Amino acid sequence: MGTTATRHLSSEELHLIQTESGFSLPRIDYLYGQYQSLDRDSEDRILRSEMLRVPPLAGHPLAERIVDVLLHPSLGFRHFVCGLAHFRRSEPLERKLKYMVSLYDEDGDGMLSMEQCQELIARLPVSPREVRVMRWRLKQLLAEKTQLDGQDFGYITRGLDLDQCLSLRFC
Repeated sequence: MGTTATRHLSSEELHLIQTESGFSLPRIDYLYGQYQSLDRDSEDRILRSEMLRVPPLAGHPLAERIVDVLLHPSLGFRHFVCGLAHFRRSEPLERKLKYMVSLYDEDGDGMLSMEQCQELIARLPVSPREVRVMRWRLKQLLAEKTQLDGQDFGYITRGLDLDQCLSLRFC
């Protein structure tokens, strides 16, 4: 008797999802169960509000942006899993920061405006003191340039323990 995902997905699809996402088969099975439990509208589309209640996303500080940019509208289970994979615990912090920037990069040029940086900083689960430090660093950088990239955002958040709070927690 196989797991839920292995009973409903072809072995090729499972292998492709595992390769693209880096998730183990038990994790894929867990996510498949979460995905299958989501309500769908009359056209079999997953609602945004339902995605925001998926346990790995529900408590994440960037849940709304992750759903809006990476997951919604849903293009199927593989799309769902690959979107979540950007914020798994084993993903390096530098990559998570890069994906964070992409969540707020509305024109896709890899750069953030001051307003986008401010919005992102406001979403991070940090202390008021840490927010002040990040805003001071942002101001320093903006004295030299008008837009910032992922490396700049890494400088802004340097010294903060963001790795765990940016990781999705899977049961």
